[in-house]
Amino acid sequence: MIRLYFLQAFYHLRENPIITWVSILGTAMAICMIMVLVITFQVRLVDCEPEVNRSRTLYVPYMSVKQKGNSDNESANASMSVRTGRECFRALSMPEAVTLASGVYRVRASVPSRSKATADMVQTDEAFWTIFSFHFLSGEAFTKADCDAGLTRAVLDATTARRLFGTTDAVGRTVQLDYVDYTVAGVVADVSMLATAAYAQIWVPYTAAGAEAMSWQNDTMGPMHAIILARSSADFDAIREETELLRKKYNDGLQDVEVFYRGQPDTQLAYLYRRWYAESDVPGVMLRYAIVVIILLLVPAVNLSGMTLSRMRRRMAEIGVRKAFGATGGELMRQVFFENLVLTLLAGIVGLALSYVATFALNGFLFSNSMNASLSGETALTPGMLLSPWAFIAAFAFCLLMNILSAGIPAWRASRMNITDAINQR
Repeated sequence: MIRLYFLQAFYHLRENPIITWVSILGTAMAICMIMVLVITFQVRLVDCEPEVNRSRTLYVPYMSVKQKGNSDNESANASMSVRTGRECFRALSMPEAVTLASGVYRVRASVPSRSKATADMVQTDEAFWTIFSFHFLSGEAFTKADCDAGLTRAVLDATTARRLFGTTDAVGRTVQLDYVDYTVAGVVADVSMLATAAYAQIWVPYTAAGAEAMSWQNDTMGPMHAIILARSSADFDAIREETELLRKKYNDGLQDVEVFYRGQPDTQLAYLYRRWYAESDVPGVMLRYAIVVIILLLVPAVNLSGMTLSRMRRRMAEIGVRKAFGATGGELMRQVFFENLVLTLLAGIVGLALSYVATFALNGFLFSNSMNASLSGETALTPGMLLSPWAFIAAFAFCLLMNILSAGIPAWRASRMNITDAINQR
């Protein structure tokens, strides 16, 4: 019986090819637009290599310093010094790991008497490699012993290694970074700029690269930010409480100034939408996304519903004849369901394919911004970033519901009508 319903559905779809294809493409475009929006949102939120722990990571990208007794609005705002990072965050006992990392900045990388390149570099520590999961092509990360000793070790990405050495097998070789010799400890696969916390092309220990000497405001501010890996997202509140205790203890040791964090540590979502000292408006962000999704769903759905309703009205006579030959209301409703299921399945497949094509084609437009415009990397997309089965299922189900209602309501009315009225389309 189900096979018969599907055959009938294909027959009726072929009967009106123009309306059928307009309906398919309309539904497909609705799904495509929603999926593109969801993909642009989720690539920065879902756990994917190397940021495989986003769901249980907290961030402190900025901080503020003010004179003791002044209001919060009378403050200086920047990143933290190594000292602040160590005493306020590395000293945390609850998290699984805490790393300090500088912002990304450009360096001149060269091999004596050979290649030269400009690359994006980050200064960090050994905990960085615990929080983030990099794919090492050769060698390994620098260790705690390397950091404690201030050894000049460097990890390169594959593109930089090839530009400098012609191969990714560069472990043990020497590279000059702003004219300082570093030994290559490992080479990792390229990292997309969409991995905003982990991205760089070269990573070195901050103890070897001068980050500790870069400080101001009573040695409270500097080039670093803190990244905290919780054992579970359930620990976030407790970690924030411990962070506040360490902050107060740290401020007690400062004579004239005090530090504060303006609502940090941030979750992944808040971290992405924080701009300097302004606290992230996460509810506002979610509301704006929700409004856009609703508009993208409703406008095409209403148009498609009108087309489907018109198609069903023209079939009133057919429904009346089938009812005259003994078809029950349930059979008529099932036929309508399978017909619209076939229509929406076809539209869903087309819409999903279009969304991936559009995302790759518009990669630069969707993901380039003022934050990464000066960087050398790529906004590369990985399968883990793209796949969002739940978003597709939700968009698909909504479009299916709209199509079923627009076709099912007139079919239900026809199934309850007098046979003569249905045949005469009254």
